[in-house]
Amino acid sequence: MSEKHSKKRGNNNIEEESHVHPSISASTTTTAVASPASANLSRKKTKVHADEEDLKLTHPNVTAIPFTGSHPTATASTSTESKEKQGKGIHHTTSATSSTLDYHPLTLADIRNRIIDLCPLVPTIPEGGLSEDGTAVYDWASKTQTVIEEFNLLLCCVSPATYKWASDRSGAADQNLSVLSGELGNAQEQISTCLSQRISNVLAPVVDLVAKSTIVHEDPETGIKTKTNTFAREVVDPSFLKLNCTILSRNAKMLRQVILANFHKAATCIKDYLDAAQKDNHNDHQRSFAY
Repeated sequence: MSEKHSKKRGNNNIEEESHVHPSISASTTTTAVASPASANLSRKKTKVHADEEDLKLTHPNVTAIPFTGSHPTATASTSTESKEKQGKGIHHTTSATSSTLDYHPLTLADIRNRIIDLCPLVPTIPEGGLSEDGTAVYDWASKTQTVIEEFNLLLCCVSPATYKWASDRSGAADQNLSVLSGELGNAQEQISTCLSQRISNVLAPVVDLVAKSTIVHEDPETGIKTKTNTFAREVVDPSFLKLNCTILSRNAKMLRQVILANFHKAATCIKDYLDAAQKDNHNDHQRSFAY
């Protein structure tokens, strides 16, 4: 008797559900039985709504926070997306700042080409040699100093052009970069040792402020005397300056050879580094397909 009664109640439930949703077929209605998890969720929602009603009755000024049923992972994914957007914003800001400052970084190929372009700018030496005249030596030293300064500034751009984080560089790449830095530093040191001091002695000799002339004026009416001193910068040791001009004139041909040799060495060293880097990248690509 109890089994029949339960079956009847089950049929009544089916009929009630069919009455609520007439568009759903009988087979669909039979399979659409709620799972225990969904039933628990609906009971939780009903309890939350009941708590909200009680809260409104007891505390009418307090607004309850609605139950959204969102999963905690949604918040984590949202925070991750916001961090990625922040990272993209940082890169975008950096590129915008670079464009605003009109800054274009030099590559190693650009630096090499500019060093090659500096070679014709090194002043030549006349067939009879450089005159020991102070003006001729001064002009040659001034032009040579300009080229050397440009070369030193170009070498300062090599480090930013070759920068990579340590974990992104292989052992062979580290060795190649060490060789490049050592050879460029050696070229810069040779030019500085052979020419910097000799050129400086000619372009900027030691001077001192001395009184060049003194003029005395006397007022005939009052008899007051006024003394006017004229000061000038004079070379402290003119003979030493003449000696420096003679040395620079005598060695100008070989000094020019030293400059050009180190310029060509720097350009060749950069080319060899680029070839080695390309070979290293090719080997890494092959190793990535090895099993």
